[in-house]
Amino acid sequence: MVFGIFSGLAAAFLNSAGYLFSAFFLKRCNSPVRLLIFAQIWMMLLSIPLLLLLYPAAGVSRSGRLFSTLIVWIIVFFMGQGSFFMSLRFFEASRLSSLLGLKIIVLTAIYTVVNRAFPNLGQYLAILMAAAAAVTINWSGGGGSLKSKGWIFVFITLICYSLADITETIMVLCFVESGMGPVRSAFTSTALSYTALGLVSLPGLFFVRPDRHFLLSAPYALIWLLSQAALLTCFSQVLPVFGNVILASRGMFSVLLGALVSAVGLGAIEARISRAQWVRRGLAAFLMVLAIAVYSFATQK
Repeated sequence: MVFGIFSGLAAAFLNSAGYLFSAFFLKRCNSPVRLLIFAQIWMMLLSIPLLLLLYPAAGVSRSGRLFSTLIVWIIVFFMGQGSFFMSLRFFEASRLSSLLGLKIIVLTAIYTVVNRAFPNLGQYLAILMAAAAAVTINWSGGGGSLKSKGWIFVFITLICYSLADITETIMVLCFVESGMGPVRSAFTSTALSYTALGLVSLPGLFFVRPDRHFLLSAPYALIWLLSQAALLTCFSQVLPVFGNVILASRGMFSVLLGALVSAVGLGAIEARISRAQWVRRGLAAFLMVLAIAVYSFATQK
């Protein structure tokens, strides 16, 4: 479990950093579609060598389940990423990164309905703590009002990201059931997913021609790919619901990175807010960390 927690924390940090790079891209090139396509091409180029190195020579025992799940994942991923990039037009990166902590509630609801398995009282408390912290960070001031249209894109993003987490976990378990270790399974699943996603994205280059912004999308693509590998490693150890409680700690990293970005004068990416508002965001981020501890304790009981 400890390794899974640290993997989740690494994913949270990389998520927060990736959101800042995506916001930087959109400030230079106000095109979510361009970022979506360019990033997938970069991740495909990075994933192909990794897939050739890690994919088992004997194949996967449940290949039908693996590839049907992969198709579902591609659909919900595209919808989720597109909605996320649209959301960046209404929220600065640190606020949106924290707001996605509400995915815990959506994911828990899906798991409860599908598996008819209810979390215990301690786990419910941790889930609500993490979600409350995410909302507190967003309502702690700065960046203007939250627009209703932006909330629509956030809600779509939460649903799609939750379904993506579930399908990603299924793919990792397919590799684990074939005799691979959890870390190799996570990296192989990541490489397979983003190779397939890049191939699906290739026709988009006929409509969005590569230009000087193509190179500008590379940092986001690399950081996102690493964050997904770390996240799937986390899911392979602690499963998606607890993994998303851990992932909510990206609110803490978003606070720190947002403060750093504002301090160096990149106000076009992150809105400047007062010291008191940063303190409130910091307290909410600490609540997220406390939620991880509560969930961990409740799971071991």
